[in-house]
Amino acid sequence: MTSEFGLMTFKNTHQAIKTHELLEHYPDYNADIIATPGQISAGCGMSVRFKYGQKAALKKLLAAKEYDYQHIYHGQRSIGVQSSYQVDD
Repeated sequence: MTSEFGLMTFKNTHQAIKTHELLEHYPDYNADIIATPGQISAGCGMSVRFKYGQKAALKKLLAAKEYDYQHIYHGQRSIGVQSSYQVDD
């Protein structure tokens, strides 16, 4: 069984926290702030994980609010296997 998720990276910690605080008001995104996985090179060590199916709506919301992010990754995790990530801006 494989699970999908989105992962948003940021240039700095302030952007990550600000975005997570915004998304706490939108429970459909199921957003969590996490440590940026070691396989990903990012400007800061924090990322926001969210429901991958909500990517288009999330990008629209962040654009409307003029929030910045660095990249969006499509993450997949299989039971017993390390997660994999692909840039999916």
